[in-house]
Amino acid sequence: MSTFYKWHKRISIFSIIFFLMFCITGLLLLFRNELNAWSLGQPSHSTSTMTMSPYSSSIFDAADAGAALVKQQYPSKDILNISPTMNRSNLLRYRIIDSSATSAPPARMGMGGDYTLYNPNSNTLVESHRVTPAHPWVRSALHTIHELHTRLALGKFGIYLVTILSMICFLSILSGIFLYGPFSSAYKRSTQTSNRLQISALHREFSMIASVWGIVLSLTGVWIGGFFIANDYYTKNVASIATQELANHTSEILSPSEAIQRILSTYPDRQLISMDYPSKFNNYHYAFYLGSQNDEDPAMFLGQPVYANLYSDSTLDQYATKEIPWYFTGMKTMINLHIHNHNSMVLKILWAIWDTIIIIGMLLGIILTIMKRYHIPMKTTSIKSTLSPTHIWRIPAISSVLIACGLIIPMWPNSMTETIGAICLLIPLILFIYSLYQHYTRIKETL
Repeated sequence: MSTFYKWHKRISIFSIIFFLMFCITGLLLLFRNELNAWSLGQPSHSTSTMTMSPYSSSIFDAADAGAALVKQQYPSKDILNISPTMNRSNLLRYRIIDSSATSAPPARMGMGGDYTLYNPNSNTLVESHRVTPAHPWVRSALHTIHELHTRLALGKFGIYLVTILSMICFLSILSGIFLYGPFSSAYKRSTQTSNRLQISALHREFSMIASVWGIVLSLTGVWIGGFFIANDYYTKNVASIATQELANHTSEILSPSEAIQRILSTYPDRQLISMDYPSKFNNYHYAFYLGSQNDEDPAMFLGQPVYANLYSDSTLDQYATKEIPWYFTGMKTMINLHIHNHNSMVLKILWAIWDTIIIIGMLLGIILTIMKRYHIPMKTTSIKSTLSPTHIWRIPAISSVLIACGLIIPMWPNSMTETIGAICLLIPLILFIYSLYQHYTRIKETL
C-alpha cells in the first residue's frame, strides 16, 4: 500500500496543476454562449429549447439563391465554402475571401475565415457576426481559454499533450479511489487528529465525491483528443490520395445545386455537411464532406472528405476519397458526454458546482503537499469516532451512480431528460453537504 500511495502521489503532483487548469477553463467555457451574448450586449437564452436543431440536408436547396445574393452584395469576393451554421440549421454559412487574395486563412469546412450568413426564409444576408461587441475583450479571452483547454495554446502538439495529460489525470483519480478506503478507515478509527489530517480528510471527501465526474471528463478528454489526432491523419491521407488521383485535372465550377446533386447521386446513402468550391487555394478541386444519412448531427464526425473534379459532361466526373476508419465508431457518444449534455441553464449551474467541488479537492491536495513539504506546524486534538468504517463508501457509491446518470441521461436532450439529469446531479450534492455538516459537527464537539 505504501508503494501504491507513493506512485499515486507522484502522478497526482504531476497532473494536478494541469487538471486544475482544465477544470477552471472548462468552468468558464460552460457559459461561453452567455458570455458571448453579453459581450455583444444581447440577451442570452440558455434553456433546453435552445439545443441544436435536427440537421436537415434540405437546407442546401437554397444554396443557389444564397450564392447569387452573396455575389451581388460582395462582387469583389469569391465563395470558398457553403455549410449550414452550427446550432442554427435554418441558416447557410458562406465563407468568402477577396478575389485578389494570394493566401487563405486556416479553415476547414465551415469553420474559420471571413463569412456571411444567408437566411433562406427571408432571402437576406445576416450580418450579426459583424456587430461591434460592447465588450470586445470577452471574445478574445474566451478564445484564449478555449485554446488552453483544448491544446494548451500549443497548436497541434498541444492536442497530443492534452490527450496524454488527460490519461494521467484519469489514472491519478482512479488510484485515488483505491486509496480512499484504507486512508478513510484509518482516519475514522483514529482518536487524535491534526490540521494536516483534517485537510487530508477533506481532500479525500471532496475528491472522492466527484471522482466519477473527474473520471468521465478526463477519459472522454482522452478519447476526443485521440479522435482529433486520428482524424487529422485520416484527412491528410485522403488529401494525399486526391493529389495523386486528381493531380493532372481541374474542376469546372458548377452551380451549387448541380454540384450537390452530383455528389449525392454518387453517394446516395450519405448526406452533405459542407462543400468547398474549387479555387486556387485547393488546386481547383471540389471538397465535399459527407455524413451518415440518418445522423441528426453529422458534423459531429467532421465528415468523410470526398474530393472531386466535376464537369458539364457528368461522364467526365472524378472522385477521390477513403472510407472513414472503423475506430471512429462511438465518437459522437464520447463528445456528447463531454460537451453536449448540459444545454439548460440549470444543468450548467449544477455542472459549475460539481466542477468547483473537484477544484476545491485539488486545491486541498496542493495545500496538503505544501504542509508536508515544508513541515508546517500542526495543532493536534483528541476526537471520538462517530462513524463506522463500513459506512465510508455509502455516500460516494450512491453519489457516483447518480452523477453518472446525471451525465448520461441528458445526452438525449429534451425537457424530461434534462430534468431527470438535474435531479440526479442535485441529490448527491445534498448528500455531500449533509456529510460535510456531520464532519464539521464531529470536529466541533471535540474542541
